[in-house]
Amino acid sequence: MMSRWLFACLSLGLALSAAPAWAGAASGTVPPEIAAHFTPEDLARGRAYMDGRYWLFAAGTALRLAALACLIFTPASASLRNLAVRLSPAHPAVAVAIYIALLELASELLTLPLGYYAGFVREHAFGLSTQTGGAWLLDRAKGAMISLILVVPLGSLLTLLWRRYPGRWLLPAWTLGGAIVVLLVALSPVVIDPLFNTIRPVQDSALRQRVLALAQRAGIPVEEVYEADASRRTRKGNAYFTGLGATKRIVLYDTLITQSDPEAVELVLAHEMGHWTHAHIWKGIALTLVGMGFALWCGARVLAWAGARRSFHLAGPADVAGLPLFLLVLFVLNLAGLPLQSAISRHFERQADQASLELTKNPAAFIRAEVDLARTNLADLAPPPALVWLLYTHPPVAERIRMAEAFGATSAPPVSR
Repeated sequence: MMSRWLFACLSLGLALSAAPAWAGAASGTVPPEIAAHFTPEDLARGRAYMDGRYWLFAAGTALRLAALACLIFTPASASLRNLAVRLSPAHPAVAVAIYIALLELASELLTLPLGYYAGFVREHAFGLSTQTGGAWLLDRAKGAMISLILVVPLGSLLTLLWRRYPGRWLLPAWTLGGAIVVLLVALSPVVIDPLFNTIRPVQDSALRQRVLALAQRAGIPVEEVYEADASRRTRKGNAYFTGLGATKRIVLYDTLITQSDPEAVELVLAHEMGHWTHAHIWKGIALTLVGMGFALWCGARVLAWAGARRSFHLAGPADVAGLPLFLLVLFVLNLAGLPLQSAISRHFERQADQASLELTKNPAAFIRAEVDLARTNLADLAPPPALVWLLYTHPPVAERIRMAEAFGATSAPPVSR
């Protein structure tokens, strides 16, 4: 029964990795909102850019599935474990850490060529990247180092729990995982983000005053809003809400500030404040913990089954070489949950959009901001519905413009400044 379930996992993963194939191309029908605000060149350019990204998602997913399957169904993982033991025969805990580090490094090297093509070659081909090859590789190296620093101790702790407390490790592992999620969300703005960007208070005093006035109207205790020097990496515009408690902040890309008019920037800020007022970060953490608990339970069941049968070249239930099998279950479950995750994210984004419109009473600026961002970031202006269902964390551009137009038809004029 369990072997059939594992086969179903692999089949599901492969089916989802081929999503762009079965989704098909975008339909020839262009929504009226798109025709009214964009040129045919905008439509074609966004479609060309995003079609490639859809296929890169499929290729990356298939590559990771193939790598995990290779580790599981061949002696590769067991051989890696044996190498780690030979490197530290007297210290099992160190051998486990070595095994996990080797696994992480192998994953990084395997995905490096595809990552380079997706993040450097294509971004330059579409005129979006401002990075040199050396700068891109430095960012990649920083990301790999952060992954090693996080994955090696956490993976070692997880392995220690399932080896020492068989049948009783799920609750402490889930508790540890939840604590790490909260800690990472809280510390990311002050520990991780500055490793990639210089983040400082917004330098435009007029914009800063607009932000403070906007926060006051929203009833949000914002003392500062920040800008990141994203222009040294990309021409895309963006903004995000991050952190918890004392580290909670709104960050604007400097590209957004320079490429958009003040009212459009204000709308983007109001959107991020909408996330704040709706407590989306805390809700996201809660949903993550629910999903994590279910995934850990499923992974534990499969791992216990494989270890008891000595399947997949495992020496027993406590064999660290079973980690790729555990990761495969988590990876496939995450893929299977993508439609639900995407739907929840789109719901949160709609709430933030609505909050921004209610706060500013300025649907015209909302539409300008949406058009500017879609054009600058080369959005797919008429995406296939199947891919929206599977992958889109934000509503499509046409839907967001439609919401603003509907709001404008029933609302008062913008508040005076």
